[in-house]
Amino acid sequence: MSNNNFKILLKNKRGEELIDWLNKEGHKLKNQRIFYILKANLEKGDVYKIGLSERGGNAAYGRLKDYYHFYDKSTSSNPCKGVKLYLVLANTYNADVDNPNARVRRVETKLKAFLKQKIGSVRGDERFKISISELFKYMEDNKLLEEEEIEKPTRQTPRLKEKGQGSQDAVAGIIGHKKLRNGIIKFNVEFLNAFKYDRNEKPTKMPNKMPNKILTYDELIGYRHGKRKVDEYIKREGL
Repeated sequence: MSNNNFKILLKNKRGEELIDWLNKEGHKLKNQRIFYILKANLEKGDVYKIGLSERGGNAAYGRLKDYYHFYDKSTSSNPCKGVKLYLVLANTYNADVDNPNARVRRVETKLKAFLKQKIGSVRGDERFKISISELFKYMEDNKLLEEEEIEKPTRQTPRLKEKGQGSQDAVAGIIGHKKLRNGIIKFNVEFLNAFKYDRNEKPTKMPNKMPNKILTYDELIGYRHGKRKVDEYIKREGL
């Protein structure tokens, strides 16, 4: 509850038809950063593509759906059509963490370094000729499937911090919580005052008071400063 550990949404050596998996599990990609491994049917032999989606919202779903639009779905009449998905690691998008510091990026960096040293890439720097069993074994042996939680947050501008101001939807603090019957905790979240912008993208003269929101943990860490504030609150309240 009080962490942002990787969720293994898929890990299958046989692979799953991409579009079938998206239709069944795609809703779990909402507001997630993901690391994935897939293979197009037209590839000869064991050539796997590793990749990332590092933005929030529906970006991860859109990234994977693009592969379906490009390769289509597997058919018995055309063996070159289709693409299979083998691994999807996800953690909730944390607005305080820039892409270079994101956990999915660190996993990709470590895996690419190993693969380039061991075999070299097939095309570009994202496709490698190696068995899926070897890929999974390296990731398991080096604990890449349970990458440490630490992500270095982006610092807030000191001037805005002193004034109690920030970007829109920057969390000021947690002022309460309620535990639902299903065990989910929802937090009453207060936001920093923020400037709004007109159609010419000029800030208004005075910062606006942002309304409170009731959010879950996973929703909250999608906001600037959200993860730090909610983790502090959980520790303080003994949740």
